Amino acid sequence: MTKSKFRSKKVFVLIIVAAISVALMWAFFDDTRPHNPKVFGPPAKTEWKPIGARSAGQHSYDIIPEPTTWHAIHVDVSNADSVWGVAAPMFELDWVAEPAYFVGSGPLLDNQGNLYFSANFYHGERVDLVAIDAKTGARRWTLPEIGKMSAGGPIILNDPDNPGAQIIYLAGPEQITAVRQDGSILWKKATGIKIANAEDPDTTKFQNFNYHPATDSLVTATKSGALHAFSRKTGEIVAPAGQLPGAPAISGNRTSIPGFIVNRVDPLMDKAFGKTADGLSLFSSAVNYIYGGGGVITNYFSIDPDSSRIYIAATAPDAEDGTEDGRSEIGAIYSLTLQDNGNGGLEFEVLNRNTFQGGTGSTPALSADGSRVYVSDNEGHVIALDHELNEVWRVDVGEPLVGSITVAPDNNEIYAVTAKDVFQLIDRGDHGTLTWTAELNGFDGYANVDVQSNGLTATVTANGVVVMIGGGKEIIGRTVMLHVGMGLLDRQTGRLRYFTEGREDSLAMSVVAADGSIYVGHSPLRRAVGKAFYPDLTQDVIGGVARFKPVRLDLLARDALCAAGARAVNANTLNQVAEAAAVSTDIRQIAFLITQAESAIEQAVSDSDMPQADANPLRDLLAQSSASLATGDLIESATALTSACAMFD
Repeated sequence: MTKSKFRSKKVFVLIIVAAISVALMWAFFDDTRPHNPKVFGPPAKTEWKPIGARSAGQHSYDIIPEPTTWHAIHVDVSNADSVWGVAAPMFELDWVAEPAYFVGSGPLLDNQGNLYFSANFYHGERVDLVAIDAKTGARRWTLPEIGKMSAGGPIILNDPDNPGAQIIYLAGPEQITAVRQDGSILWKKATGIKIANAEDPDTTKFQNFNYHPATDSLVTATKSGALHAFSRKTGEIVAPAGQLPGAPAISGNRTSIPGFIVNRVDPLMDKAFGKTADGLSLFSSAVNYIYGGGGVITNYFSIDPDSSRIYIAATAPDAEDGTEDGRSEIGAIYSLTLQDNGNGGLEFEVLNRNTFQGGTGSTPALSADGSRVYVSDNEGHVIALDHELNEVWRVDVGEPLVGSITVAPDNNEIYAVTAKDVFQLIDRGDHGTLTWTAELNGFDGYANVDVQSNGLTATVTANGVVVMIGGGKEIIGRTVMLHVGMGLLDRQTGRLRYFTEGREDSLAMSVVAADGSIYVGHSPLRRAVGKAFYPDLTQDVIGGVARFKPVRLDLLARDALCAAGARAVNANTLNQVAEAAAVSTDIRQIAFLITQAESAIEQAVSDSDMPQADANPLRDLLAQSSASLATGDLIESATALTSACAMFD
């Protein structure tokens, strides 16, 4: 797989074309259109409902948290980018915390309302982990940098020895650490990993790490394709290093960012974030990383929580591109197992492999039952594989994909993103169909916005799809990003239910919290290009994390209880024996949605968004539904929730 293709999911598909000609950009500066932004009012109820049995796993949630918010880079170990709760139907930018940090992954949230991010690049204080209060943005504590810092951000797991508590794990080339929620160190261990290539020490850089249930271990992967496993309980290494058979990647088209762009953007990024630990400018470092080649793995990997099978997108072995030169120009997806080696230890074993002409630019995303693996390639295809990595179908969306596939547990829905659009597809078993292309019109009426486009991987919630929309100038069909905002799409139609302007561009995820808030990690590479060439049309670039707080909490309560009611009605139609896993998971999700609704009602009364006279009967109905749910009476639970939803008609 080519290096540039591997990372196109991040940003540079936009940047390359956007900066073809400075003269073209300056031609827009005389635009005198009025600034009359579109106003988004309170969104109506969504008509979307789950139909039939959901995809559901058999695993417990003793260690792996329920997918109620972001506990890992793509929500959970299977990287589905899907959460059980609802996002706030209406929201607004609340604050930006820790703006000195360039946040390229995360943030993550624990079950106590704390937010965590790994500070990949920064201006000044150098730390491995920052913990802030998710409601206020106030710093709680930091984990000092020790040796080479982590690359892929933390992962949060439940502590089975202390029910209700969680542990934050962070891995770097030199050390792996477990931290309690109060910032105290549970354990820290030296990894003992030696640099495989002294000329390129970055080959030891962890791209991500994940939890392996069968062995109760934390699995790490390096840029060079080396795999390691560490005990979750102690941090001790539990398996000799494994190695993917892929060869280092090279850039098949030998493309690079033009120097005049780098020369404009580097000083801007240096001012905002300083230089990297290697003394490079952040933008130059990103360009070198993307176009320099040399990596086997440059994205994240997934683990099926039921089978514990590991799925990694990487490069193919050297000779498979037709030339034995120690490099690879095509990609591959691998499935592996971590198992007993017969001598009381563990070892990695490659089970299956599938190669891709043009490579895959996405983290493998798994269905909840582990039966499907979804990837995107760089030629415009969404590809569905079975769990043995046999291709089942592919759909061409007409343009290169730039991010991981989002997998909903309901209605066989999956979501794919390009530099322009967000698509919904349906997995129909032996083929996939494209059902809608999203309406991305949040910046309608903005002066100096000629084009609007997708900004991040989509996030599926119980009441819609959370997206980032970028707005700016159009250069040869691409967007030079000047503005950015967050929106909520309707899952039934792809129409924009709500939108509000944000502060900064992101390479991370659209993170939805348990209270419906939306968080965005600021990593402004695309908007830095816009700022460099349109300095008077957009704000200065900043880092940190932004919170979009819920407003009109009565509507959040409405969407949560209506979603719970629709799910309870559907669950009641299922065969309680044959579809036991689906029904059990439905009950868990309904219980969480009821909790969301109860909290939203309390806050709505406090904010004067809901009169006490309306809140009391809603609370009674939710209490009835919870009591019925606890006894497994889905009929009574559904009846109470349906009545509560009808109160908003």
